[in-house]
Amino acid sequence: MAEIDDWIKAGKIAAEALEYGRKLIKPGKSMLELCDDVDKKIKQLGGQPAFPSQVSCDHVAAHFCPAPEDKTVFDKQVVSLDVGVHVNGAIGDNATTVDLSGNHTDLIKASRDAVDAALKIIQIGTTLGEIGKTIQDVIVSHGFVPVKNLSGHGLDRFSIHTGPTIPNIATNDPTELTDGMFIAIEPFASTGSGMVQDSGESTLFSLSEMKG
Repeated sequence: MAEIDDWIKAGKIAAEALEYGRKLIKPGKSMLELCDDVDKKIKQLGGQPAFPSQVSCDHVAAHFCPAPEDKTVFDKQVVSLDVGVHVNGAIGDNATTVDLSGNHTDLIKASRDAVDAALKIIQIGTTLGEIGKTIQDVIVSHGFVPVKNLSGHGLDRFSIHTGPTIPNIATNDPTELTDGMFIAIEPFASTGSGMVQDSGESTLFSLSEMKG
């Protein structure tokens, strides 16, 4: 039970830290302070950050970490907060989106509904293609476009991104979910073309190996 208990604890802490951060996303709040506050909350709850809390606004889809000198404050952006927690290497990974503009409620609902629909069909034996089709169908039904080149992923102890890749579009991939697998489902709904590209300077790094 110790194996699964770590994952359950990490998930619960991640959910609580995410909700804590969501309530802090208000006009005038510093982007950097938000991330620092969430990381401190994770430690107070008995976990450790699996990655630095990330906050991405408007056209930036994901994986942005404000630099120490970043002075950006929230105003009327669409804000995505991504929070990861580990407990003895077992990882909880979740995100939420807050619309400070008041203009994109339907967009946020499309992604939320896609997550909920995917969760309803997931069981041992569900295929990756079925998950992707479910996500795509829900997002399209709301009038938006799923982001094709962003996806969910597997989780392993001390490894944030592992196989399998969990698609956000119908792929007909016959790979089945198996017992003991940990995954993150990450639908992205877009008002654009449904493709993202790298831009700007990298602000998020990982250690791949130790050198002498």
